[in-house]
Amino acid sequence: MNKERNLIILTSFVAMGIIVLGIVVTLMNSIQILPIIILGIILSILVLLQAYPKYNHIAENLERIVFFVALISIIISFIYLYKPV
Repeated sequence: MNKERNLIILTSFVAMGIIVLGIVVTLMNSIQILPIIILGIILSILVLLQAYPKYNHIAENLERIVFFVALISIIISFIYLYKPV
């Protein structure tokens, strides 16, 4: 159980790193990456909720849905950001 909790904490650090990197990219480059930051915040909250057994099942299902939405928004953002003029 302790290993699981450590993995959850490390995963939430990765999600927070994505948020920080997204904020830096948004401030320096363009506002088009903003949806990724919002979805990263939602994902980090869901990852942190997995530490509590009461919310574990709900958080896993919501995390899976938000992960696919984040993946699609990342793909769309990069296509929109790097499209030829």
